[in-house]
Amino acid sequence: MSNDKNNHKKRIAMISVHSDPSAKLGGHETGGQNVYVSELSKALGRIGWSVDIFTRLTRKRTKMVKSHGKNVNIIYIKAGPRYFIPKDKVLEKLPEFVGNFLAYKEENKINYKMIHGNYYLGGWTAAQIKRILRIPMVETFHSLGRIRHRTLEKFEKENIDIENFKDRLIAEKEIMKTADTIIATNPPEKRDLMHYYDFGLEDKIKIIPCGVNLKRFRKISFENARVYINHFSEEDKIISYIGRIDWRKGIETLIRALPLVSKKLPKLSLKVMVVGGKIGKKGDPADKKEIAQLKDIAKELKVEKKVLFLGRKDQEKLRYYYSASDIFVIPSYYEPFGMTALEAMRCGVPIVASKVGGLSHIIQNRKTGTFFPPKNHKILAKKIIQIFENKNLKNKLTKNAEMIVKENYGWNKIALEMSKLYQELLSHS
Repeated sequence: MSNDKNNHKKRIAMISVHSDPSAKLGGHETGGQNVYVSELSKALGRIGWSVDIFTRLTRKRTKMVKSHGKNVNIIYIKAGPRYFIPKDKVLEKLPEFVGNFLAYKEENKINYKMIHGNYYLGGWTAAQIKRILRIPMVETFHSLGRIRHRTLEKFEKENIDIENFKDRLIAEKEIMKTADTIIATNPPEKRDLMHYYDFGLEDKIKIIPCGVNLKRFRKISFENARVYINHFSEEDKIISYIGRIDWRKGIETLIRALPLVSKKLPKLSLKVMVVGGKIGKKGDPADKKEIAQLKDIAKELKVEKKVLFLGRKDQEKLRYYYSASDIFVIPSYYEPFGMTALEAMRCGVPIVASKVGGLSHIIQNRKTGTFFPPKNHKILAKKIIQIFENKNLKNKLTKNAEMIVKENYGWNKIALEMSKLYQELLSHS
């Protein structure tokens, strides 16, 4: 490495401990954060920032550094065993991560000007590094412990891990005290930060949304999309879900709505398409367990032949699955932002979403999508029926949604906003 490059005045350390931005999406612990870190870093690289993304080493590699676009590298840092461990077990490995980050920095004589933490794991790591290097720190939480705990209490009380919650809350408090700026991806997240975390945070919080890759996600002709995915007939009406397979994503609600929609619209050949999850012989046990439970519910409701679980798909292929859908449903119990909403809107699919978190902001009711209360399958069914029966509504939703996404949510636009924030922090440091 040249001295010029190492002391680049725009060199950023992006910390994403448990989310490798190059990992395949759709697994139990891969999702929005992977996309956010990957796409934001690439967009920053295109406008002149030099970004090193630090993530935990989870398998044997011949190269510990790999290119991830113009001016962007992924650097794998040893912290604990060289295999996957659940993210709630990663916190205790973070001191080793910090030590090995600093060793990498010294060995390569790199002068980082800014550190950007992601999630509470990356945020805690970034907070320690900030104190040592005395550089500005930005944090994007992606989800908040208190909101997750509240959601568990409401919908899945038996799954609450009190000790893990306490550890996470302590880490989040430390991050909030240490960070120079906290990124809220939408106004509801800012309200949650100010309401649940009493640190006088208002002056620290900056709202910068997540984005969508406008080239990757685009409308494909309905006919071509159906031919490409090759699972459905032309007559089938597809209600789709795309995302992680997780209890809080509320997929059960969608399955429970299906019999009600079928009863009201008996002439339609209705299908539910679930895209996501590592299935098959080498699949993720958590994904397979959740899918088995969902299949049991579908069987109990006598709709098992109408619900297809297709597993995870490559990001480059997802536009075909969106474009082949008649309606896209996001039935989450908790959704900090909801990046799949932007992807579906960009691909011209009408959205029905639970009114939670970021979804309540990025979707405008009856303008770019429609809402239902989380876990309420009866109202979800009514909203789906409404779109099937009202072609004018469907056309209005998709036309407005495509335009709003194009104008406001491209990653280049998001990166310019983040770049402005970085420059302001550097000028005051």
